[in-house]
Amino acid sequence: MSRYRTVVRGPVVLPARASARYELLPPAGRFALPRPGVRARLRAFTAVPQTLSSADIRLRSSG
Repeated sequence: MSRYRTVVRGPVVLPARASARYELLPPAGRFALPRPGVRARLRAFTAVPQTLSSADIRLRSSG
């Protein structure tokens, strides 16, 4: 939870129950992706209202 990403592309405001595609930049500019099929947890924080949303994501295998 100590590494935060910067939003490079995506809406500044996302209405309730909406979805959007975002491009995130890791803090050091690089991040090693896990091998295909490995689960990673994506967490998003909002300030107002204070909310924590989590989703498990997996890198799809090519092919």
